Amino acid sequence: MKDIIDVLSKEKSYRRLVSANFISGIGDWFSSVAILSLLLQITGSGLAVGITLAARTLPFLIMGPIAGYLTDRVNKKLILVISDFSRIFLALSLLLVSSEDNVWIAYVVTVALVFFSALSMPARQALIPRIVKEKNIPIANSIDQSLGGINMTLGASIGGVVSALIGTQLAFIMNALTFLASAILVLRINFSSEEEQHSENESQIVHTTFWQEFKDSLLIKIVAIQAFLWPIGGGAINVLIAVYGYQTFGAGDQGVGILYASLGIGFLISGMVAHLFKRWLIYAVIFASVIEGGAHMAVSQSPNLWIAAFFILLATIGAGIGNASFTSLTMLVVPKYVHGRAFALSDTMSNVMMAVSMMSTGVLLEFFSATTIGFYAGLLIIITSFTALPLLTLKPSDKVIFKAES
Repeated sequence: MKDIIDVLSKEKSYRRLVSANFISGIGDWFSSVAILSLLLQITGSGLAVGITLAARTLPFLIMGPIAGYLTDRVNKKLILVISDFSRIFLALSLLLVSSEDNVWIAYVVTVALVFFSALSMPARQALIPRIVKEKNIPIANSIDQSLGGINMTLGASIGGVVSALIGTQLAFIMNALTFLASAILVLRINFSSEEEQHSENESQIVHTTFWQEFKDSLLIKIVAIQAFLWPIGGGAINVLIAVYGYQTFGAGDQGVGILYASLGIGFLISGMVAHLFKRWLIYAVIFASVIEGGAHMAVSQSPNLWIAAFFILLATIGAGIGNASFTSLTMLVVPKYVHGRAFALSDTMSNVMMAVSMMSTGVLLEFFSATTIGFYAGLLIIITSFTALPLLTLKPSDKVIFKAES
């Protein structure tokens, strides 16, 4: 905890960036809950919800490659600020949705909001190693992991309460205000003059380097492989959590809430401890996935809700540690001038495969039990960890990564 507090107190630009992400993240969850509630109120149809959730994956497929290229060519702060200001107007446009005649606005705005999220995600990730000291990168990613769990827990729960008690319109207004606050914080992020000049020089060579880096970099190849494989199991788990709580353990909405609470707490804990593995990032990537997959296999065999909640907590801690460690590896090993495209590659593949997996799981549930699907989903996550084994061939003398150990 002391390391986390030290980084937040000393790394002023990162503190502004992480605050901006936290605030806008809360707004995102507010908006997501409010949109789904509004659609159900107007249409009374689960199909409208399904269309909206499916539509959220399209921007990553289209925008991902563009976002990566722009991140490596354009000022990253500018991308983040444009994304935030654009989402202010999009969030407010949801106030126009009042009947089935204009429900199409909700679909269009949902896609557009995710479009700008897909644009900003690689820019934000690529910005971190430029404003954070190299030795603090694992700690910064650990902080990000914790805040992701807090965002999910607070944003979804508070958003649901606000939508229920006061109405969805207030949630949309609050979401717009969070994007405004985020933009103001990002504008206050400072680069050193040396870093600005370095970024400018890199932009002159970026158009010829990525595919050569992909060909030569073991890590980028593994990023691509894991972004393809892990979401197959992870997407299934996302669908099954609600099924476990509601049907498998017969606990209804309360059961779903308990399991999602375990998920949020797991992300929070993983963020608090992930930086402790900064000396063993490669091992953390490998063994965290084994723990995650094994715990999900245990969930599928759990005799009651509370034991299942414990194993979901354990699985999420493993997932969080692995994700933070993998992100740190990418920031430290992959050259900065291709960070945008490396992160965009991961985001695009993982989101598309996650959507395919979730839709496929919905179909498979018609033929197989949730526990059977959950068992094999966990097994697949374990198998995915094997793809990281070649990273053990990296040598301390050859890779920047090991400077983080000092």
